[in-house]
Amino acid sequence: MPFMPSVLESVEWGKSALELIQHVRELDPNAPAVLHIRHSERLPVSLRQEGFNLSLTDRGVKTSYEFGSKLPVDRKYYLHHTDIDRTQMTAANIQKGIHDNKGVSKVMGEIPVASVVDVEAASIIMRELMSGNDAEGARTVFYRWLSGIYPPWVMKPSLEFAQQGASTMMKDLSEAEPGDLHIWVSHENWIAAFLLHWLGECSFHWVSFMDGFILQFHEDNMTSYFRGQKKEVKYPYWWNF
Repeated sequence: MPFMPSVLESVEWGKSALELIQHVRELDPNAPAVLHIRHSERLPVSLRQEGFNLSLTDRGVKTSYEFGSKLPVDRKYYLHHTDIDRTQMTAANIQKGIHDNKGVSKVMGEIPVASVVDVEAASIIMRELMSGNDAEGARTVFYRWLSGIYPPWVMKPSLEFAQQGASTMMKDLSEAEPGDLHIWVSHENWIAAFLLHWLGECSFHWVSFMDGFILQFHEDNMTSYFRGQKKEVKYPYWWNF
């Protein structure tokens, strides 16, 4: 590939994405893995009139492509995304970067999991709380979701959502080979909920663009890679897949 200046090194939130790339290089080559990552940079919430479908910025397109182009080519990549445009765009650009670096990848399509039950009602909540600082508003929504303030007919309870996500993820891995890496491109509340309910991790530094974690699975525990740290974590009591 021709030399290109690193956009990820120039943005304040790029450190997390670069750490994830380094973690991929450190994975056990004898086991498949799952990388959970937030979508790349999107337009600000203030530009949204209704719904959730904000597109990526030009910089978001470039950084997701760069992320894919920097991934090691000794693994096969399977990309999953939510039903929101910006996650699909992020997955498509990651795949393009992998492809241009002579790697092997496939976009698998939408993840059959959702945290939102009533899109219209949830959209009103988001607009009210995220009209100013996006990150602060998203964190407020997340904590209210965890606390059970939002009724289950608007947002699925966070533990139930995390359990559904775990079940779907493990089904994805049921036929995975050792060199496979499944990439779930989702949202900050997904990443934060999975970290909390699967690993007991509280993300006090909020989940930035292209922030996330990686898991590999063993008989008695999981290996997690998160923000420069590798940990062995016991499965939650309900994890019986």
